[in-house]
Amino acid sequence: MLKSIKGNGVFPRKLYAILALAAMPMSGIAVAQSTSGNLVYIEQVGSGNTITIEQVGSGNSVGGTAGTTTVAGTGITTLVPTAASSSNYATITGNNNIVAKTQTGDNNTAQYNIRGGNNTYNSTVTGNDNQTNLTIGTQGAANNTQNVITETVVGDSNTIIQQITGTQIASLTSITGNNNQVTNSLLSNRGSVSNTISGNFNITNSQQTDGAGANGHQLVMNTLGDYNSITTQQQGMNDTTVNVSTIGSNNTITVRSSSTAISNPVSAIPR
Repeated sequence: MLKSIKGNGVFPRKLYAILALAAMPMSGIAVAQSTSGNLVYIEQVGSGNTITIEQVGSGNSVGGTAGTTTVAGTGITTLVPTAASSSNYATITGNNNIVAKTQTGDNNTAQYNIRGGNNTYNSTVTGNDNQTNLTIGTQGAANNTQNVITETVVGDSNTIIQQITGTQIASLTSITGNNNQVTNSLLSNRGSVSNTISGNFNITNSQQTDGAGANGHQLVMNTLGDYNSITTQQQGMNDTTVNVSTIGSNNTITVRSSSTAISNPVSAIPR
């Protein structure tokens, strides 16, 4: 059985694995599996964590971030996650983390690895064959705090890949449509991203690095249409602000902003 489900702090730690059929907990790892093939593998260490997971369809999986990622010359990323298991489980290390995960359709794959305290992660997936991959912090930098991430996917065959470290970073992503892809590399000390997509076959790649200024790098993107490709790079020790609003289809947009020369510049690839 799962042990120590109450935290050491004032607030209790709750772990829910809610599925349509059956749940099977193991020592040290929360495992939820249905006869239709749904998997949830979670390990949590620390106090004050709240985890809520609900899966309704079949073939859904929640686990660690292991797997392979390849990027084609067209800029399309292929993510092949390793199956969730006792050696590839979602990890939470630290204090006051809150994770909520809901998947409704079939064959959706969610991966996350959160280390540190005061993180809030909320992901909602409704359609089928969607993939989300999230990493916050590392074992070598476990005090990356105050991250707020909200991911919402409604359609089918969408992919969200996020690598996030640092403090006070908010990433809000919402997708309505099919075959869209969002890749965020948010490695600066401060920053925020809001990325909304309504349409199909769109690709966005966003990067925030370096220390930025007092307020951090700020990015807002709104995409309405199909087959759009948008790449943004925000670097340097000064605050940068980028706001991109796109209506229509087949747009190719590259934005780079930095107080010094851009390191390893990349460009959006036409769809």
